[in-house]
Amino acid sequence: MKIAARDTDRFLTSPPANLLVALFYGQDQGLISERSKTLSRQYVADLKDPFSVTELSGDSINADPTLLYDSAAAIPAMGEKRLVRVSNITDTATDQVKRLIDHAFDHCIIVMTSESVNTRSKLVKLLDASPIAGTIGCYPDEERQLAALAKEIFSFHNIRVDSNAMSWMISHLGSDRLMSRSELEKLAVMAGPGGQITLEMVVAALGDSAQIATSHVVSAAASGDMRSLGDQFDRAMIDAIAPEAILRAGMSYFLRLFRLNGMMETGLNPSEAVSQHKPPIFFNEKAIVTRHLTHWSSQNIIKAIDRLSQAEEQTRQGIPAATSTAQAMLAISQMAGQKR
Repeated sequence: MKIAARDTDRFLTSPPANLLVALFYGQDQGLISERSKTLSRQYVADLKDPFSVTELSGDSINADPTLLYDSAAAIPAMGEKRLVRVSNITDTATDQVKRLIDHAFDHCIIVMTSESVNTRSKLVKLLDASPIAGTIGCYPDEERQLAALAKEIFSFHNIRVDSNAMSWMISHLGSDRLMSRSELEKLAVMAGPGGQITLEMVVAALGDSAQIATSHVVSAAASGDMRSLGDQFDRAMIDAIAPEAILRAGMSYFLRLFRLNGMMETGLNPSEAVSQHKPPIFFNEKAIVTRHLTHWSSQNIIKAIDRLSQAEEQTRQGIPAATSTAQAMLAISQMAGQKR
């Protein structure tokens, strides 16, 4: 069964009693890791306990077609469940997983992770159709999810956050869940229990991060400013910014433009939509976002997102990431220039 986003938290903390297999897949490696560990700990407290946990990889079960089944069939030495964790599983293992589902064991739970499968993969379709399996897509955090994560961390430490600080933070954090959590926890340590986080503190802590560089590249492309785009992209490459990070930052930005465009369809003008957006857009960025809304239609926004997705797919097919990213940013810049 496919677990909807609204049901994910409940699934992770209160999984179905008959659950046999769970697959976490998608583009956000940090979120995959975090969610798979959360579910795993519902069955085994210590994930390094060799008597209760078996660690496998996609390569190992592909090399030995009986390894996954034999590992699941092993009776746990201690506890009620044996946990089998499989990393980097691929479609190649679909038949092995089907064998498990056809001969379900009630003394084990198999938690699998993958960055190579998607909703069209045979493995995902198999598990989506099974009542004793669950699939959870893990994709880069959108701004609302980041805001919820920040509030969760700061509330735990009883820390207050200025509205401008929160807005800047959400706009500049990256799309990787673990990296975002690390940055937020660093801010929590800086503020201390019961403290307060200000805009100056956030800029000082995160202002030199890779996310700032990626936002400059994306902004230049969305503005149709090819000269600035070339300068910002070259600077990002010199600073060893991962091209994939630029692609994900671009997807996040254009998804936000798409939401804003939808707000305009209710009768708001660009400035009103930007002002009413939740979470709030950082005041220093309102002008550029408003300007982008004036020449990016919903149709062209979708085209931009598709172009970025195509570039990300090309990186998985062996095309150098810097090349596919540069071409995608250039194409977006051309689209913006033509519209202007």
